Amino acid sequence: MTRSHAFLAFVALAILRVAVGYHFFKEGQAKLESGTFTAEYFLSGANGPLAPKFKSMLDDPDGMITLCAKEVSSEDGGERYQLDPISTFEAWDQYVDKASRYYDFGSEGLERELASRREELGVRIRTARAEKDASVDTRALEIQREDDARAIKIIRDQSERVDEILTDHKDMLASWLQRNDTQIIAHFATMERLEGFEQDGINRRKVGTYVESLRGQIDTIESDRNKKLKGWKKEIADLWSSLERQVNDLAVADQAEQSELPLERIYAPSDSNLSWINRIIPWFDVIVGSLLILGLFSRLASLAAAGFLLSVLATQPFWIPGSNPTYLYMIEFAALLVIFATCAGRNFGLDYFIHSIFGRKKTDPSAKAGA
Repeated sequence: MTRSHAFLAFVALAILRVAVGYHFFKEGQAKLESGTFTAEYFLSGANGPLAPKFKSMLDDPDGMITLCAKEVSSEDGGERYQLDPISTFEAWDQYVDKASRYYDFGSEGLERELASRREELGVRIRTARAEKDASVDTRALEIQREDDARAIKIIRDQSERVDEILTDHKDMLASWLQRNDTQIIAHFATMERLEGFEQDGINRRKVGTYVESLRGQIDTIESDRNKKLKGWKKEIADLWSSLERQVNDLAVADQAEQSELPLERIYAPSDSNLSWINRIIPWFDVIVGSLLILGLFSRLASLAAAGFLLSVLATQPFWIPGSNPTYLYMIEFAALLVIFATCAGRNFGLDYFIHSIFGRKKTDPSAKAGA
């Protein structure tokens, strides 16, 4: 290989490294800026032999916790489903109790403090008007007195009002479950249409994966079921959000100086696997992308990125019919292997300086002679 060919190869590797790094960086940046990134749809759509493992990382993948469903034994010894919101009600009760203490709803001490402030503001207004002191904005002080009066009234009603909000949401959930009871129970009772298909020792679910006609039927069933489940889960999630919002909105200005109190969802706990994945992936993309762009620790960064893309490919193996196309991921995965194998960070990257310093120490013959 001539020197010009070698130089062009080094430049091409550097461009490849920067291009892949820029893609990772922009993806991570977009996820962080949106603040709504979730790997839920990515994991729920997993296909192939590792699909159960990926789907196990989801919060409430079948929706049973969200929809208050549970299995119970029937009189004939079989299994059936029923809707029981007791766990949701308990979580809501605990949240309302916690919020009442957090904001100190109905605080007599705060009520006296606001009343005292109103009296002081009244004195300042009367004094300023009597002395015709134009430096005092009496209109602003009057608005403050009116705000304090409204706050006092709200504080007096807070304890009763927060109980009303809780009761209203419990009634709405109970009513919603009653309206949708038959459809939801039927949904869970027919899960074996996708999970089983056992007949004469042959798993027809696996056969359906590779037979076009059967796969079409399975995909249609699965699509319809997922669409219904997604809609139901959203309606229930909206109820949780409504309770959280109304309870937090009940706090007056002096109470709301603290950050809003979040409502922990029992169907999506903050310390679950999915929550950690959602936090880690955006920063992983940004950090790996930055390292590749700079050519810093590029072998480690490219190996980590390749491992991540390998997990993506594992969720949707392109050789299995019905999987989403993952060819672009495969191309980028191959590019990362090239970056790793060729130490591309040393080509117009910071790894050049690291290798020059530490690599020379390892191979310096004078250092060995001195030893």
